[in-house]
Amino acid sequence: MKELNSLVREACRWGAAAWFEGFSKIERKNGELVRPRANIYQLRLDEVVRFAHENGRPCRIVGLKPRQKGSSTFGVSLGYRRLQAKRARGLIAGGAHFQGANLFKILKTYAENDELDPKTCKVMDTEARFKNGSSFERITLANPNAGRSGTYQFMIITEVAYLSEEGVANATNVLNGLLKCVPYEPDTIIFQESTAKGASGDFYETWEHGITFDEFKAGKNGYVQIFAAWFEFDDSRLDPASEEIYSEDDLTELEQEIAAKWKLDLEQVAWMRWAIREECKGDWDRFCQDYPFDPKTAFLKSGRGRFNAERLEAQEENARLVVREPGVMEYDPRSDRVMFRPTSEEEARVIMFEKPKVGCRYLVSIDSMTGESQTGGDDPDSHSVLVHRAGYIDALTRRWVEPALACRNILFPDGMRFGCWWDIDVLEEEVWRLARYYGGCLIVPEMNMDRGLVELLKLRTDVTIYEREIFNRREGVRTKALGWMTDKKTRPMILDTLARSIRESGKGQMGEGYEIRCPWIIDQCKNFVVKKSGRAEAAQGHHDDDVLSLAIGVQCMEHATPYHEVIRPEWLPPDLRGSAVQQMRPSRAQYS
Repeated sequence: MKELNSLVREACRWGAAAWFEGFSKIERKNGELVRPRANIYQLRLDEVVRFAHENGRPCRIVGLKPRQKGSSTFGVSLGYRRLQAKRARGLIAGGAHFQGANLFKILKTYAENDELDPKTCKVMDTEARFKNGSSFERITLANPNAGRSGTYQFMIITEVAYLSEEGVANATNVLNGLLKCVPYEPDTIIFQESTAKGASGDFYETWEHGITFDEFKAGKNGYVQIFAAWFEFDDSRLDPASEEIYSEDDLTELEQEIAAKWKLDLEQVAWMRWAIREECKGDWDRFCQDYPFDPKTAFLKSGRGRFNAERLEAQEENARLVVREPGVMEYDPRSDRVMFRPTSEEEARVIMFEKPKVGCRYLVSIDSMTGESQTGGDDPDSHSVLVHRAGYIDALTRRWVEPALACRNILFPDGMRFGCWWDIDVLEEEVWRLARYYGGCLIVPEMNMDRGLVELLKLRTDVTIYEREIFNRREGVRTKALGWMTDKKTRPMILDTLARSIRESGKGQMGEGYEIRCPWIIDQCKNFVVKKSGRAEAAQGHHDDDVLSLAIGVQCMEHATPYHEVIRPEWLPPDLRGSAVQQMRPSRAQYS
């Protein structure tokens, strides 16, 4: 018997699920204490922790929480057993006081009802102490310095996707600073958990860069992704007859499609029908958000991204197929020509998506770090120079070819992000060369804080700058001014136009759509969200230079200028120009 107890204790030392099912109690909503049973999501968490311990690996987990399936409850048990197993420091962190308090309440229930190690943990208001010297504390990340001075071996951060909404200013920096408090050593555990909140933000990026458990077992390091679809849980079933389902013939067309795609039986379909009606007020999209079928669905259906998430996913898939060519625009003063020279990415100044086509119309839009989004400091906005090709009817197929990005300035790494920070004279030179290469096309610079770009462009004799109309109320006359001005009226207008173009992209409808092609721009669009105030702007820690430049270009597309072959005399030495020798030589068509 003594040997059996020893084996059980050893199994529970690092096996949170074994202790959870055999020796713990949890409190139901009605106050009743019950012995829990680990579900599929909780078992996956437990398996990762045990494998990491057995193989001497640091454990990092990112958990996409299913609704009401005990992610936080089991996360606390992971910490409780880790601190019981070996002396260590643990931390529970959340954006608001109630989040940490709720998890500490779970911890207190564990400590007071532990049948394996009774009375070995005393839980107070913000700290818990163990007989073996371990300690557990809780903090709110609304205090940016909370927890950052300590070193921890276990950390659970709850509802990571909602930190900024829970009063955490500059959540990205606060989170990064806190995570550094856990050394990358064996038997250390970080568990970041959250429900999805749109395809943007820190939690989404951690998930996207995460690894599978199989990859972790194969030796790869990173945050292990843990997710379980709603239909994987045993309690997501109902008697089909209770929903008037007796055979597949009683299913709606949508239910038949979903059942076939995800291999659902009638009990699962019955529960889905009930949940849509009772839990989600008949809203199918709400059901997909609260009870996702897969991580992609969870992120797409949640949050308040300004642009259509599904179309952005399609744009991202398309961007992977588009050929991108890095290079530089070189100007030859002898022939007065601008030419594209392919280079390595390290040398490149532009990325080419499409060379100019005779008859197509082009314009250049510029956000030169000028918008209200400018952050300054060590993470400033960057230049965004985009060349747009207007849509057209293909002469052979008679089909609509939607507008598209033809070329852009290349972004380069600077610390943790990509950007472009040219001096204004360098920016002007690059803008001029791009416009010349695309037939001397229209240039549309944003004027909010121009910094001298337009003044430099005005010195050129071969540029066309966009003109906006200004109404002088005092004199009652309309005048012209150079460049685009983004203000309280025009900003929502250009974002609405861009949103429509993204939403209608890929459908082949005449006069609609836009093919973005650039993964950097798509990433900014995915992280461009509607805040609680109703204002659409970059999510915290992200930038919107490309979004605004893209929006300006799409808005001004009707003003794009046609590209055509420019007839130039073949170059001759200055002493022969205008001579009889030149008159005898034929001219040739050259691309400007």
